[in-house]
Order: sequence, then structure tokens, then C-alpha cells
Amino acid sequence: MTTVELICFGNELLIRKTVNANAHWLGKRLTQLGAELVRITTVRDILEEMSSVVKEVLHRSPDVIITTGGLGPTFDDMALEAIAKALDRKLVLNKRALKLIRERFDYLKKERNIDIPFTKERENMAEIPQEATPLKNRAGSAPGIMLKEKDVLLFAVPGVPREMKAIFDFELVPYFSELSDTQYYERSIQVSNIPESEIAKAITSVREEYPSIYFKTHPKTSLEVEIHLTTVSAVDMQKKLKTVEEKIVSILKKLEGTNGKRAEITLSNDRK
Repeated sequence: MTTVELICFGNELLIRKTVNANAHWLGKRLTQLGAELVRITTVRDILEEMSSVVKEVLHRSPDVIITTGGLGPTFDDMALEAIAKALDRKLVLNKRALKLIRERFDYLKKERNIDIPFTKERENMAEIPQEATPLKNRAGSAPGIMLKEKDVLLFAVPGVPREMKAIFDFELVPYFSELSDTQYYERSIQVSNIPESEIAKAITSVREEYPSIYFKTHPKTSLEVEIHLTTVSAVDMQKKLKTVEEKIVSILKKLEGTNGKRAEITLSNDRK
């Protein structure tokens, strides 16, 4: 399974001015692609700290590192400088990156009648670490980058959610398709009138029988619980998940509901 570490740059994330929706979205998308997000690190906009964290993550050697934020033209956008420093590489003006940025500004002027001055600060967004490949940003002006350091693939994407998502879906997904031969499978069971503690106890034997499947109970209210079943595998797991689901339902139907009410059970559709 492809392992991924996520580094999120930005003071605004740490002081709770901005909710880290990127981490939530990436966690879900990576899981769907059969990858495993093993760690999320959030860092202040301080160059030395940013560079130090990149080094630390590289030392752990995940298959992929993704950084978010810090690619814009302002004084606190230091992601590329931090990555270059961590890798002991120089920042160089990349012709392809510069072309992508100019094309974006031309598009805004011609198609949307938005005339934004092409300043030196915006040109600096084309300065990327040596041997890095720029990634087209279809939703903004700052390109992402991809580079390889030994056996680790590193991607840097903007912190603006719509830009991050655009680069991920168009540019990163093909890499993950090549890296991983696994798929993500999930099913959920909605249960009413049985407390979570009783459900957890009742399905222990099934959980122990299927260690490759992750079981998680999510209480919606005191008497409404979702049982979420997930797994990542190179082989088709739909039949196995269906079997597990049937065993759980059979057990729950035997339990006595709260206040004399019968348990109500709703199944999800297969998802992968």
C-alpha cells in the first residue's frame, strides 16, 4: 500500500483562523485511491521550521509527501524555498512554470476580462527547486510541483482548496494510479434503538474474525449508530464485506432494543 505523509503550511491553520479542510478532503481522496495517509503535520510560516519538518518526513521515507500552502506571491509563501533548503537544492526559474503562470493571466484577461499586473512577485512563483516538474493549476495562478528525492515522491500544492483539488485530481491522481494496485472498499450499517456500547460488544467476535477489515462505530445520537466497515486490498473485497455485514445484521437482530423498541437496521450500497 502506498504510504503518504501530509505537511500543511500556514499560521492560519494553527491559530484556528482557517479550518484545515484540505487535510480532511485529501485523507478521503487518498483512501479512495488505495493509499494510506499515515501522518499529518501542520507547521508555522517560519522557513527554518518548514524546512526542518520536510527533512523529518523525508527521513521517515513514506512513498509520497504532499505539502499544502505557501506557493503564492506574498512574503509568507515560503513552501518552495523550504523544500529546496531541505533537499539542498537551488531555486531556479523554470520556463515551463513561467509559461503556465503567463497562460493563466492571459486567460483571465481574455476570457474573464480580469487584468492583473504581472509583477515580479508573481513571476517568482515560477522559481522552483532544481529538477522539479511544475504542475498545471487549472483553478489559480500558482503551479504545483512534483519532484523525486531518492525513493520519495514529493508534491507541493496550493493551500486554496479549489486550487489544491484541481491540481490533485488532474495532476496527482495519475501518479497514485501507477503507484498503487489496491482499491478502497466500504460499507455502512445504520442502527437505531441499540446503544453503541452494546453494539461494540456484540460484534467483537466478527471483528476478531476479520482483522483485515477496519470496524468503526460512529454515534449519531445516543440511540442512533453507524457501523462503518472499510478495507484496502488488491483483491475484490465486496463479497467478504457483504458476508461481514450479514453476520453483523444477524447478531444485531437478536439484541433487545431500548425501551421495548425493536432494532432498526439500514444497509448502505456497495461502494469502492
